[in-house]
Amino acid sequence: MESTYNVLFTYTSPRSDFQDSVLALQFDRFHVSYAVKNRTDAQLLALGYGQVKQWNRSTVEAWMESIKPIVVPNQQVEIAHGFSDLSLLPVAGFEETKLQALHQSLYPFAGPSVFKTETLSSWQLYLGYPIPIALYQRLESAFPAARSRHLLKLQLEAAGQSGTQGKLLVDIGIEQFSILLLKNNRLQLFNSYPYSSPADVLYYLLSVCESQLVSPAEVELVLTGLLEKESALYRELWQYFMHVEFRDAHFGVSDFPYPAHYFTTLNDVLSCAS
Repeated sequence: MESTYNVLFTYTSPRSDFQDSVLALQFDRFHVSYAVKNRTDAQLLALGYGQVKQWNRSTVEAWMESIKPIVVPNQQVEIAHGFSDLSLLPVAGFEETKLQALHQSLYPFAGPSVFKTETLSSWQLYLGYPIPIALYQRLESAFPAARSRHLLKLQLEAAGQSGTQGKLLVDIGIEQFSILLLKNNRLQLFNSYPYSSPADVLYYLLSVCESQLVSPAEVELVLTGLLEKESALYRELWQYFMHVEFRDAHFGVSDFPYPAHYFTTLNDVLSCAS
């Protein structure tokens, strides 16, 4: 079976001792990333970001082989899943079977997967999402003590306060991007969209603003992910949105070769370590 995993970005610190470290892993439909930091001084030791075309057994094994040098015994492991096929139900009257039935009606053509549920207690919501079965089984065997959650939990924790004007958190990935809209400290929308051009991203953002009664001139637009400040997309956004900012990752290393906002959500996963 052909592997569909391709490494795009890597970083390794001159300090290569991975003992007493924390390993953060992040997955979604099109990408997988990792970061390792030292537990004592929180220094970034390694980071990698790869593209995935299909989550099959060959892809999972190719990825596992690539991270062998950074995996050590007794390592704390934090996992975040960003799969966009996400279903939400209010806590009141929640039943897991109802959530799974809702999910199957929304996403009837999902491939072989394991359906996971979590609670967002602060937001009075339950969420459900699938993890490709080949990935789920390999993670369970390789990292049985790992903590796992959906990335939405971490994004909500990092979002901060939102007023009547609203706050749009946009994370640009490979072939898709996610939008998280908060207004009056309430979750209004969370979704992912495909894109192939800056016009696609702009179209979805403006459509969300229109449907959710949010003004592009007033909403806070907070950007993370694979977006250059000199790009055509960034210039387009500045033409329509008045309050645009990047949320940077603070890895604390002077030789990090990539823009600080590229891997902000991965740093959120890394920061979960106690």
